[in-house]
Amino acid sequence: MFDTIARLFYQGGPFVMSGILFVLVISVVLIGERAVRYWFQYDLANSSGFMAAVQKMIMNNSIENAIRLCKNARPKLVPVVLTEGLMRANDSEEEIENAMEHATLSVLPKVTRGVPFLGTTANVATLLGLLGTIFGLIKAFGAAATATGVQKQTILAEGIAEALTATSFGLSTALLCLLAHGFLMMKQGTIINDINQNASRLIDLLITRKIKMKGSPVK
Repeated sequence: MFDTIARLFYQGGPFVMSGILFVLVISVVLIGERAVRYWFQYDLANSSGFMAAVQKMIMNNSIENAIRLCKNARPKLVPVVLTEGLMRANDSEEEIENAMEHATLSVLPKVTRGVPFLGTTANVATLLGLLGTIFGLIKAFGAAATATGVQKQTILAEGIAEALTATSFGLSTALLCLLAHGFLMMKQGTIINDINQNASRLIDLLITRKIKMKGSPVK
């Protein structure tokens, strides 16, 4: 298998193939890092159940227990945001909203970081593949212009093979990057929506708690 890979690598042109391989390695590392972050660190799988537990504690006026629950759930991002709001539970409504907004804005860069770069790597891989196509065609047409007989056919075949190999490797890398970009963007959107929805829910709960503590009817 390694002999086949080495042969294809040399056949596609070491310069272009090395460039595409470099782009592929960067993309795979980025995809792996983002996948681990999204699915195992940032995403709170049962956010509705977690929020229900926080709500119960808030309604029982057990803010410290709610804060402790959120801190134990880190580095999930929803609990990180909720913690900031819970720590301001006894402040004014405006201060609670400002704290939640600041907490949400502070975690969003963690979610959005890196993924847009996959669009760049996809374009670079495609362009490198096309560059390999040009190099292969130059080699093939050069053979057609100067070589003769069997040598001409050999160099022509090598040029076409170089063009097709480089193009296929570049397009395959670009396809991987685009597919991963799509999946990661979907997961990113799910996490961001989860953060925003639960942050809004917590603000409502804390304001409701304050109204009840003042003895005013809840509108």
